[in-house]
Amino acid sequence: MKSLIKVTCTAFILTSLMAACSEKTSTPKQETTQHTVEASTQQKKSKEMSEEERLEKGILLYGEGAKGGYYGSTVENAKYEKADKMGYITARVTINNVREDGKTIDLSEIKYSVKDEKTDKMYKGQSMPMYEDKFKTVPAGYSLTFDVSFMMEKPPKDLNNMYLYMDSKIDPFVDTRWKLDNLD
Repeated sequence: MKSLIKVTCTAFILTSLMAACSEKTSTPKQETTQHTVEASTQQKKSKEMSEEERLEKGILLYGEGAKGGYYGSTVENAKYEKADKMGYITARVTINNVREDGKTIDLSEIKYSVKDEKTDKMYKGQSMPMYEDKFKTVPAGYSLTFDVSFMMEKPPKDLNNMYLYMDSKIDPFVDTRWKLDNLD
């Protein structure tokens, strides 16, 4: 019976020591995990802040839209090609007729430009609709997707600062531009 009591006491002491030791070693891991969670939370907050700042400045990304009284507009994507010392940016644009009075819109009155925000160099764009008659009479509630081409005689070396602007006398795109990402 004495040996059973000795074994039980020894097992109890060893279990207590192991629990105490594992508690000490798990505390730094918990602290590290807690610091990691706090760091990732702060990164998310800073990312949200930058997104909030971006939207306050009127900078949109691919797939994000702007809506006015006549036009709802979105830049779907853009690509860059170089040929014979000339550079070409082609942007895929979707314009929706959002007029509430039910009238058609003429998309040929919208002007497009790409600006290099670093150098302030502007490049004018030319819309390339597939069907000219549909381009000039888009019914209310419908949209049209087409390409806009920008020719650059002296293309910049850095394409990370390119923004697409739209301008309309009928329905101005006030302080709205799209950042053209992944052009390289």
